[in-house]
Amino acid sequence: MRRSMLIFLVASLLAGNISEALPLSDRSGEPERQYRLGVSLQQEGRMAGAIEAFRAFLRLDPIRAEAYARLREAYSHGRTVDQLAVELRQRVDQDGTDFVSWNLLGVLNAKLGRWSEAVAALERAIQLQSKDVDAWTNLGWLSLELKQVSKAREAFGRALALDPGYGRAHAGMAGLYAEKGGDYDKAIEEYRLALAAEPDNPAYLYDLGWAYYRKGMSDRALEILTRASALSPDDAAGRAKIGWAKLRRKEYRTAIGEFQQALRLEPTYAFARFGLARALQAEGHLDAAMVEYKQAWRESKNDLYLIYVLGLYLQRSFWIILLAVVLGMMLALVWLLRRSASPQSAGLGRESKSRKT
Repeated sequence: MRRSMLIFLVASLLAGNISEALPLSDRSGEPERQYRLGVSLQQEGRMAGAIEAFRAFLRLDPIRAEAYARLREAYSHGRTVDQLAVELRQRVDQDGTDFVSWNLLGVLNAKLGRWSEAVAALERAIQLQSKDVDAWTNLGWLSLELKQVSKAREAFGRALALDPGYGRAHAGMAGLYAEKGGDYDKAIEEYRLALAAEPDNPAYLYDLGWAYYRKGMSDRALEILTRASALSPDDAAGRAKIGWAKLRRKEYRTAIGEFQQALRLEPTYAFARFGLARALQAEGHLDAAMVEYKQAWRESKNDLYLIYVLGLYLQRSFWIILLAVVLGMMLALVWLLRRSASPQSAGLGRESKSRKT
C-alpha cells in the first residue's frame, strides 16, 4: 500500500494560477463557462489557453477538483518535471497567494523527495484557500506516506466534508483503515465509495482487491484484481498482487507468470521478486528460488528476505543435517557405553589382583 500512496500523490501533478475565490453571488455560470472553454482549448491543442481557463475555473470554484485532472493533462505536454517546477516557482514568486500553484508545487516536491518543502507548500495552499479539496487530499496522502496518521485522517476528513464524493479522498481513508488500523471492512467500504465516483479507476480496483486478499478472501480478491488488470495490464504492483492471490490458491505456475510479468515491467520490484521466489520454492525449484531470494534482499536490504535464504539453505540440507544428527547421537551413545563399562573393568582387575595375593 505504501507504493500506492506515492502513486496517488504523484498522480495529482496538476496546475493553477490566481488567488481568492469570488463571492457566491458572482459565480453564476462563469465557472462552467471557464471549464468548457478549457476543455475546448485542450482538445484543439492550445494548452497555454486551456491552463489559464482551468486556473480561472479553480479560482471561482476550488471544490471542483476535476479541473486539476484536466490541468495535469495540459501540463504534461512539452514540459519536464524540472521545467514545471521552475514555472510554478516563478508563479508563486510573482503571486504568493496563488493557491493552485502552491498545491502543485507541493506535489512536485513530494515527487522529488523534498518532503518538508512539500508539506510546507501544501499547507500554504490550504491556508490560502481552505476549500481546495485537491490540496487537502494531497496533504492527506503525503501525511500518510510520512506516517503522520492523525494529520492524514484530518486532511482526508476535511476534503470529504467539502466534497463527500471525492474518490481520491475516499481511497486515502481506505489506506488509513487498511494499513494503519488493519480494519479491512472499513477499507473495502471506502474503496467502494471511491469507485462510485470513478468506476473504472484501476488503482482503486487493485487496492480493493488487495484489501480482500488481506482479509483472506482470495477468490473475491482475484476477481477484482483481474478486472483491474484488464483496465491497466502494465501496472507492476497490480500484476504482483495477482501473483500473490494465485500463490495463495496454490496456482503456482500462473503465479510465477504474474510475478515475472511484474518484474519485466519493473525489474527492481522486490515485492514481486519475493513472490516469485516463494512460488518457485513451492514448485520445488529450490535453486531458482534461492537466486530470487538473494536478489530481493540485495535490492531492498530487507532482512526478512535473508531469513528466507537461510530457511531455504536448511530445507535443502535437511537430510544431511538429519544424518549428521543421527551419527552424532550414535557416537555419543557409543561413547557413553564405553565410559560406563570402563570403571567395571578397572574394578575387576583390582579384585583379581587381591585374590592372587
